[in-house]
Amino acid sequence: MARRGLVIIVALCLAVGCLNGLIYAADEEAEELKVTNRIVRISAKEGATPSNLTSEPGTTVIWVNNARSTLEVLFLDKKVTLACGSPVNFFVGENGAYESGKIPYGGTASLCFTQKGTYEYVVTVNTTYYKPAFGGLGKQHQGTIIIK
Repeated sequence: MARRGLVIIVALCLAVGCLNGLIYAADEEAEELKVTNRIVRISAKEGATPSNLTSEPGTTVIWVNNARSTLEVLFLDKKVTLACGSPVNFFVGENGAYESGKIPYGGTASLCFTQKGTYEYVVTVNTTYYKPAFGGLGKQHQGTIIIK
């Protein structure tokens, strides 16, 4: 009797293990999202490079500050309200959309785009903490991210 009970328990454990493996494999196929990183460099003279970026959902855009002043990335008409992963140097503002914090010289900010659309943004140069860099005082640079 004890041996029969042991065989039943072992069989149930194997069945549960196999079932978990099948569920995990199905989840992997269903949730496979191509993750891509794209870098946008910001300089005081040229602004955002590239200024127009086209990619797919799951793309993380990384802004790198090469402007020798603090910067902020602000989205214009279409706001980012849903992001994947963990945004770096972005927070959800009062209007429920992502806004960047101040990005120091040499620093980065990143945001993963999940929703299709055209996202126009402006990079504003903040010269409160650092000296203006190469004519960067008061300049705003525009860029566009298109997620297809």
